[in-house]
Amino acid sequence: MRFIYLLILLIVSLVLYLSWMPDPHLGKAGFVPDWLASWGDMEEFRDIRTGVPLILLGYCAGLLPIVGPSQNIARWLATWLLLTALVTLAEVGQLLLPERAFSWADIGWGAMGALLGLTLAAITKDVRFKV
Repeated sequence: MRFIYLLILLIVSLVLYLSWMPDPHLGKAGFVPDWLASWGDMEEFRDIRTGVPLILLGYCAGLLPIVGPSQNIARWLATWLLLTALVTLAEVGQLLLPERAFSWADIGWGAMGALLGLTLAAITKDVRFKV
């Protein structure tokens, strides 16, 4: 379980770091693989790329014992809102950076990524407990 918490912390840090880099090009990060940076830096994927780490973040958060529709729909919804708030915070922070721009589409893609991740975690939990 500690591994999941550490992974969540790492992904949250990564989302904020990449969102608040002065230059929006992933290739400038230095640690992002070339294939991923070239995909993420394509103009047509600039908004969608925000949702990708949120899928993994939503999945990890959804695996926590207290989160999941079968445990408590309110906690599951609160987790989704918290992840959406994270993306919103990342976007608001970009208002302070001259080379970055606030984007409602980024928030939407991040929220959808978090929803997908949480849903996949709920399915994983249900399948695991039924087997």
